[in-house]
Parts: sequence; structure tokens; C-alpha cells
Amino acid sequence: MNNSKSFSYLFRKSPLFRTLLWVTAVVVFAVSSVVFSFQSKKIPVIDSIIPPVGAPGDLIIIKGKDFGSLRDTSYIEFGGSKLTSSSYVSWSDTEIKVVLPANIKDGLVIVETKDARSKPAFFANTTAAPVAVNQNTQTTMPLITSISPERIFPGELLSIRGVNFGNSRERSKVFFSTDREIKKEDQNATSNTEELDFIEASDDDFNYVYWNDSEIRLYIPDGAASGFVYVETPKGKSAKRKFTMDNKAGKKSYISPRTYLVQLGVDIDETNGDKDSDIILRCPHPFTTPAQPTVKMTEYTQEPVISDFQHTIIHQTTGAKTTLGKRTFQQNFAITVYETRTQITAAKIESKERINDMLLTNYTKSDPCVPSDSEDVLTLAKKIVGAERNSYNQAILLYNYMIQNFTIQKDSKHKNNSPVELIKNKKGDAYDFAMLYTALLRTLGIPAIPNSGILVNSDLKTQNHWWTEFYLSGFGWVPVDTALGAGMEFQAWQRDYEPSQFYFGNLDGQHIVFSRGWNEIKPSAPNNKIVQRPRSYALQSIWEEASGKTIKYSSYWSNPMVVGVY
Repeated sequence: MNNSKSFSYLFRKSPLFRTLLWVTAVVVFAVSSVVFSFQSKKIPVIDSIIPPVGAPGDLIIIKGKDFGSLRDTSYIEFGGSKLTSSSYVSWSDTEIKVVLPANIKDGLVIVETKDARSKPAFFANTTAAPVAVNQNTQTTMPLITSISPERIFPGELLSIRGVNFGNSRERSKVFFSTDREIKKEDQNATSNTEELDFIEASDDDFNYVYWNDSEIRLYIPDGAASGFVYVETPKGKSAKRKFTMDNKAGKKSYISPRTYLVQLGVDIDETNGDKDSDIILRCPHPFTTPAQPTVKMTEYTQEPVISDFQHTIIHQTTGAKTTLGKRTFQQNFAITVYETRTQITAAKIESKERINDMLLTNYTKSDPCVPSDSEDVLTLAKKIVGAERNSYNQAILLYNYMIQNFTIQKDSKHKNNSPVELIKNKKGDAYDFAMLYTALLRTLGIPAIPNSGILVNSDLKTQNHWWTEFYLSGFGWVPVDTALGAGMEFQAWQRDYEPSQFYFGNLDGQHIVFSRGWNEIKPSAPNNKIVQRPRSYALQSIWEEASGKTIKYSSYWSNPMVVGVY
């Protein structure tokens, strides 16, 4: 009997065989349905967000795939908040358009459909992040018709009148002449001279006060010198307008420039999290200041999500267990640093009441690094300055007291102790010295800010370091390094000065700034796990964020290295 006849005979004669056959068919059908359903389940993928930074009211386009042809019950999260129905403009399988509502902040963007959640992408609010604006060549260039007053001192309010400034500042800027020494090779490179001859008014110092299409009001920035002022908008640059700086309180100059090639980065390894977990890295971005005018990223190992946001470089990587192994995120910078020299006439310092209100308020209050609200700090400050009321004289009295009564240590055994303990222990590291000196100044109503970064020895080895700047009305910021003034070990390029005298009012060109003051960063989503690095080369509240239900990983942050100098 052949096989077909055997099968036919069993099918007709055996009820058990027929039952088994039907059961097998049902099982095969069920398994096939499950497999088909699993294979047909589409996980949405975000390829890009256009633009990656935006403001409330902007149209945001999310491109990708598998969003579904209709929105139905699908939705989008921005920074942990679901968009309401009124926000959606259009929804297709490959593109979603939404209008950004007013309550959305920075954070992760996730598309969730009935099938699954996408991997998150990063979005930033344009009110805090730089936005590239396309030039409109058909619009007239900005034009300055007058400035008032034409003779002015640092920190004074200046009015610029003209046309075509734009109804709001957005990313427009005002530039002023400065007193910088320019190397011979830079003098021959015309593309470099303007950025070294001029400084930009500073958002960090709250210089900008008012901006419309025909008038700009702003405070003269620190480091400005007699020469020219001009306005730059997305449409171009105005012609330069001459002004004279009144230097009755003293002068500041920037000399002996050096350009450092600096490398910094972080390694991520041993990640173990759910499939939706992500790690956001916020690598400190070197600051731009009058003494550190050019900071250029020359190369990187992995492209950042955003190259400069809140003074950080943002990288994003998966936190799920992966075969990628160790992942390195590295950036190289070319940073030009000048030596700062000041000459100050104490008797000509203006009253503190003439200082920009925003600057005075923000840089005289307590923060997580500067304990200026401590009773011990206030008591010591009053004891040191006595009846002295001149801000410059008060600052030098505080400086001399610290370098004469406290012992500087290169390393500190207690990394989390308060700088106030320096008052009792009489010894501490550079961080303790800088934060306590800043706190002493602030408690007396003198605006002061701690700088954090690295100190470059003559052998190009680096170490984390902290120092201070304080602000004088009618003059500007004055640099002070209490740790070096107290005798901290340091290999200078040349030592033709007495440290205790030099480091009040002057600063060598071996200090590289990564942050000025405490950088308070908000997490991208409320429940993200946060990692901080206290007493590091940048004072910021977040270095790493991890999103996801369960995630474990290891990270290693290398201290910045100088790989070359010229």
C-alpha cells in the first residue's frame, strides 16, 4: 500500500488519527498567527528632528518610519510630557508635524504607537541653545546712526540707534574693540584678526538690556577698549562706529597668547539596561571669554547630538546591553588663551550701585558651590575688612588674609567637605581657597564668580584648578588666584614675578576655563538617573543622565590633556 492510500485509509477508519490531524492543523495555524503578528509589529524609528532646537510656537518635523498612517491613539512625548491633540499638524508613516506648545522644555523625544515606543531622540529649547539662522540676502544690512554716550566706561549703559537691527535679538550680537596682543602669524591671517581685535557683549554678564529694529541698549562688556563698535545680525555686519573708553579706574590688557590643543572625553562600557534605555553625556565645553577668545572643536570620535548647549557637548548612546563594547566619546579643541594684566586706581572705582542689577544680584548670592550665606563667612569677612568700604581695597584685604593665614594643599583628603571648613582647619586645596574667597567677596556685596578648568604646567601636564574673578564698577572683572598666591606648586613658563603679588589682579596664560560659576542643568526627563562629579574641572549639576526602567553601566571621564601648544 502506497503512502497516499495509507493516509486515506487511516483518515477514514481512525477517529484518533483524524483528531490528531485536526489538532496539529490548529497548532500550526496558531503558531503561524503569532509569528506573523510578531513580524508585522512595527517599532517606530526617529531618524531626525527638524530643527533639533526650537521655541514654543515653532513647527517641528519628526522624520523616520513606522509611525503609522494615522495617529489614532499614538502620541509624542517631549521631555516626559505628552503633546495634546491641538499640537499635531499632520501624521504619516514617515513624517510627523507638530507645533511646539509653551510648556515644553528640553529633553527626550519619543514616538509611541499602538505597537511600541521608539528609541528617544534629543531636543533642545532655542531660548537656551544657539540656533543657526539662514541669512536673507534681500534684507538691508544693519546700520548704526548714533551711539550715546560716545565716551563711556566699562559697565556703563550704552544706547545704539540705527535701522535693521531686527525686532528681537535672537542670535544677533554687538562687538567692541579690545586690547589684545596679536601674534605675527595671526596678523598675516586676515580671517583671524577681527575675532581677536573685538569682543562680544556677554549673555553670562547680562550685558543685553533692550533690542528692537531701531535701538539697542546694553552694558559695555568686560574687556572693551577704545576703538569701534558694530552690530552683527543674520543679515550681515554694520559699519563700525567709533567710541572712546574712559579708563579713569584703570586698564586691562591681554598679552602673550598661546594656543593649546586640548583633548577630553569619556568611555562608556558594560551597559546593561532595557531596550528603551539611553545614556546622555554632557561633556563640558570650554568657555569663551575676553582672555580665552577662541575655542574651536577640531575633531571628535563620535558626532555630538548638540555641539554646544548650556556650555556642554551633548552625546547620546543606548543603555541596552550591546555587543559594541567600550564606546569612547572624545573631542579635541584648539583654545587660545591670553595672559591678563590689570592696572587699577582704587580711588576711581565707581559705587556698587552703578553695577548692572542682574549681574549684581546673580553674582552676590549663595549657590551650591559658594557658601556666601554662611554666618562664619560673614563674620570673617567683616573682621578682615573692618571699616574699609572701597570694593578694591576690601578684595585685596581678603586676599592677603587668606594667603597669610591659610595653608594650601595640592590634594585634599575630604573631597565633599564644605569650603567653610577652611576657616576652622586653616588648610585646604585650590577648590577650598577659590570658593571661600568668592564667598567672602559675595557676602560683602562684591560680585564674584568662581572659575573652574585646568592649569597647564610647563611640561604640558594638567591638573584640575579653580580661581576667582570679582567685579568692580567702572572697571570690569578682576582675576585672582588665591591658591597660587598662597604658594601652590606650579611649573610656570617663566617666573619673573612674585606669585603672592602677581595673582591678585593678573593671571598667566596657563589657565584654561571650562566653566564660570555654577552651571545648573535640568534633567531631560523627570525620572532620569543623574550623575554629578563634584570638584571637577567644570562646575555643573549633571554630567550623565540615564533613562529607562533598569540600567547599569560604567563610565570613565579622563581629565583634559594638552597634546600640543603653539
